[in-house]
Amino acid sequence: MKILFSLFTAMSIAVSCSFAQNEWSATGTVVGFAAAGNGYLYEAVYDSGVFPINGGPALASQISNTPSIQNVIVSFIPFSSNGKYGFVAGVAALKINDMNEGGVFTYGFQSGPQYGWVKMGGSNGLLSGLPQSKSIVSLAWHDSTLFTGLPGFDLSLTPSTPGGLYSMTYPGSWISRNGPVMLDSCYISSLCFDGSTLYAGALSNYIASKSGGFSNQHSLGSGGVLRSTDMGQSWVDISPADNLFPHSRDVNNVIRVGSKLFISTFFGGVLYRDDGTGSWVFANLPYLVSSFATDGTNLYAGTFTFDSSASSPYLPGRVYRYVPSNNSWNKIFEKDSTSVSALYLFNNTLYIGTGQIFYIASKTLGYFTIGNVTGVAQSPGVSSVFALRQNYPNPFNPSTQISFSVAKEGPVSLRAYDMLGREVATLVNENRKAGQYTVQFSGNQLASGVYVYVLRTSEGQLAGRMMLLR
Repeated sequence: MKILFSLFTAMSIAVSCSFAQNEWSATGTVVGFAAAGNGYLYEAVYDSGVFPINGGPALASQISNTPSIQNVIVSFIPFSSNGKYGFVAGVAALKINDMNEGGVFTYGFQSGPQYGWVKMGGSNGLLSGLPQSKSIVSLAWHDSTLFTGLPGFDLSLTPSTPGGLYSMTYPGSWISRNGPVMLDSCYISSLCFDGSTLYAGALSNYIASKSGGFSNQHSLGSGGVLRSTDMGQSWVDISPADNLFPHSRDVNNVIRVGSKLFISTFFGGVLYRDDGTGSWVFANLPYLVSSFATDGTNLYAGTFTFDSSASSPYLPGRVYRYVPSNNSWNKIFEKDSTSVSALYLFNNTLYIGTGQIFYIASKTLGYFTIGNVTGVAQSPGVSSVFALRQNYPNPFNPSTQISFSVAKEGPVSLRAYDMLGREVATLVNENRKAGQYTVQFSGNQLASGVYVYVLRTSEGQLAGRMMLLR
């Protein structure tokens, strides 16, 4: 499941996160990760852009995100086609009166027509270059064809507007893949390919109307799981039976692992369908799952908690690994006051994005990593001593203080970067003993704007954001 604009918007653990000054803001929410094809991994941050996280080159530009537009990234995948590689970003425009913003953007690393950020389809007077929608909630790429799922409504227009599924074979035009089963009112929350078979997960009108308080604004399809074996030209409903699995038509994630199709549902837990029997089975994980990740053999599920009756809105985010031998799950990660927003496997390392989901706040914004994840048996916990604090004051002019603590003696670096990933200051680069530290950052030689500060130790890395206002 992707972050849906203002709706939801023995081992070592390396940690990277930013602690936003406003904990209820979606700022800093990690939407997704993608390996670009150049050997480097990148993260997409809801309202900030796309950034390298393992030493890769910074992007030449970011998608335009001015106050008059307010583009935010809500879905994010890699692409590779005809020797080209890069990313696809589904973008929502929060300014609902702007008819030409939002949409689907690709970023290519090599020279050519897809180099840099390119809007797929153009605007042509239509929202996103797609029929009447400017929020792209799910994406899938197969060969040279891109598929995008829409949310089934647009608050800028009355009556409510279509959703469903559209595809484009670059450099062509968007084609509707809606019909008798894939309705143009479907809220397509998740897409995945298994070979040339495409699966789509959809939310029911009950969930979609409750999630953001948009009841009476739109009419959606009945939700569930749909399958196409002809690249979206026709669809079959393979949803679990409502009488056997209540709430099972509220599907927010779909993923294939071996011969099984797994889905996560709202309030109905995780289910799987085996190709051999064609029957749905409860997978014994009753929690709300925000995202799946798989290496083709192992399945990981990231959770968040929705409990309006809880005394505290901040509840633990967890990651579980599926154990097929006894249809159970091992918890391999837990972080208090955190919502897991994205998962991604890269070089046997599990990247765990955090942030706001469905108005569920997260005190931790950013990402964690677990190296050698296939060897992790149970949750090792996270050090409470290794920490990076929000700078103060923030915003600032011309200087601010940054505090951090380290759990053990070793090399420590603290550096500041601009939003294109260029280093602007080295604040610490030396061996430090375990303890708490505060350093001064001066912006005297810098322009107004947002800057990122990154703490790196042998325990991992942490990041925060600060704003210089002249």
